[in-house]
Amino acid sequence: MLTALMMATMLQQAAPVWDTPRAEPAAVAEMAAPPPDLPAWALADPFGWERSQCSPLLRKDASMEACQARVRRDLSAALGDRLPAGLQPPGEPVPCLATPDDTGAYPVQCGLPERRTAQAVTPRIAECRSRPTRQGGSVAFVTECEPEAGETRGLTFRLGDRD
Repeated sequence: MLTALMMATMLQQAAPVWDTPRAEPAAVAEMAAPPPDLPAWALADPFGWERSQCSPLLRKDASMEACQARVRRDLSAALGDRLPAGLQPPGEPVPCLATPDDTGAYPVQCGLPERRTAQAVTPRIAECRSRPTRQGGSVAFVTECEPEAGETRGLTFRLGDRD
């Protein structure tokens, strides 16, 4: 009996779904998404907001790139023109900025700003020597360092224009 019921259910002819015409869905008016509701500190420190939202503890399985793209879109919508150049969402045009060059002029540069390497600061090497001195009945070693050329020892004051 159970077998007959199963066979009747499987052999039952239903109207094919693909032959019936579907009604067209009503046109939905696309509304612009409201700007995201970000806290005040996110607007004050957008780099910190990106770091906090894309932390591995919060994003879990999402990739870093997907998280950064989402956060940067939200920041771009909330900040508009005040968004720092380093947080531009991917695919957005980079604004033209007046950036200082080596001559002190401010030429207009479009695109990402050039990254300049910082000048290397070499440490000053002082010439130091140890010499033995007698203190009472024992010998102690004193280290004396010579100042570099053009350097004077101690505190100096310049009074007037005389050298």
